[in-house]
Amino acid sequence: MMMTDQPLASSILLHGLQLDVFLGWPEAERLASQVITLDIKIKFFQPPLACMTDNLADTVCYDALVTTLKKKLLNKSYRLLEHLAAEMYGILKKIFLNQASISLRINKKPAILNLTGGASFCYGDEGETW
Repeated sequence: MMMTDQPLASSILLHGLQLDVFLGWPEAERLASQVITLDIKIKFFQPPLACMTDNLADTVCYDALVTTLKKKLLNKSYRLLEHLAAEMYGILKKIFLNQASISLRINKKPAILNLTGGASFCYGDEGETW
C-alpha cells in the first residue's frame, strides 16, 4: 500500500430526494406545488470522524438534512430551477461551512409535449457531470 499526504476521498450522495415546491415561470404554474427530484453530492475535504467512531454525531444525519431543506423551502415559490438550485446550495453550504464541497442536480417534469425525461439543472462547487 502506497502512503500519501492527501486525505482519502469521501462523499455522501443522496439520490432522488423528492420535494414539493412551488415552481414555474407563469404565476398560474406556481399556484400548486409540484414534485422535483434532487440529487446531492457532499464531498468532504477530510473524511468524517464517523469513519473511525461509528457514531452518527460524527457525520451527516440524512433525515436532519432533508428536514432542514424542507423547512427552508416551505411556503416559498420559485420561477426558475436555477434560482431554486442556488438557494438550496446556499442552505447546504451554511450547514457544512468549510468542511465539504456541494453539488446538486434538480430534476423536474415540465408540461412540454414530447419531453419525456424532464429537465435538470446542476449547480455547485464541482464542474463534474452527473
